[in-house]
Amino acid sequence: MARILLFFLSSLFFLFYCNSPQVTAYQEHSEHHEFIGSCLDFLAGSDSFVPLTDAVALDELRHSAEEHASNSVIIGDLYYDLNQKEGKHFYLESDDSIIYHRPKSVVLGGWEMIQHLCARHIRHEIERGFARSSSIVRKDPASIREAESLAEKNLIIYLKFAEASKGKPSHIRNFLFIPVSRFLKSGGGIYFPSCNLMDKMKDPILSGLQSAKRNPETMTAWTQMMLAVTNFSAIHMQDCRVSVGSPLKLLQVEKTELRDVLEEPQKNKSVSKIKFGSNAKK
Repeated sequence: MARILLFFLSSLFFLFYCNSPQVTAYQEHSEHHEFIGSCLDFLAGSDSFVPLTDAVALDELRHSAEEHASNSVIIGDLYYDLNQKEGKHFYLESDDSIIYHRPKSVVLGGWEMIQHLCARHIRHEIERGFARSSSIVRKDPASIREAESLAEKNLIIYLKFAEASKGKPSHIRNFLFIPVSRFLKSGGGIYFPSCNLMDKMKDPILSGLQSAKRNPETMTAWTQMMLAVTNFSAIHMQDCRVSVGSPLKLLQVEKTELRDVLEEPQKNKSVSKIKFGSNAKK
């Protein structure tokens, strides 16, 4: 009986969540060719943080945030996994959906709801870049330059995201957390350019540490990221060629290429699986 009740409540919550006006606005415009830039401008509270040629998506996001009240949303806690010795927040399943390791339901206001959806979308784009880089190197080790170019795009998006997220709540800034494996070039992927990343990433890391003072698990995750970036930068001491002011270069990702390189869903995990965009409407 308890399981049936839990399933009913979960289904009811999911239906309510998917029907929220903020999510509807997100879904209707997430395929816009400048949606990443629109989300960055929304987070930054600026019309020109990322120059746009078509501001329709940004205008609709703002309209939805202003017109609609609070709604429930599922977010994920950031914590340190003692068994795997790595910070955990989310991962991508083979169908390209975001899976939270520790999901929980919260109620967010109209503006904060859109901010969260945008932060999630931007981080999703970065994660796709990681998967794309890994796929390139696995299929053709000689394509190292292409992977390095993609790594620079990853860093540009990350730096702009970090700048736009300053002063935002922790559930938004947690998307700036990068697992230590991304700095070890595991699996043959080149996820970030070989340069002094600490010079570029120190502010979001310090902000994460500051906000996690009362949560030892989250603090440990950010501390491990800081150590990983420090070690990476000690080996690659040259200045990075890109910065927060570099032009935004969006990642052109073929979703079909992700299926053979993304982490498979882990069994016996408490996860949150919610799809947005065109796939959610099918």
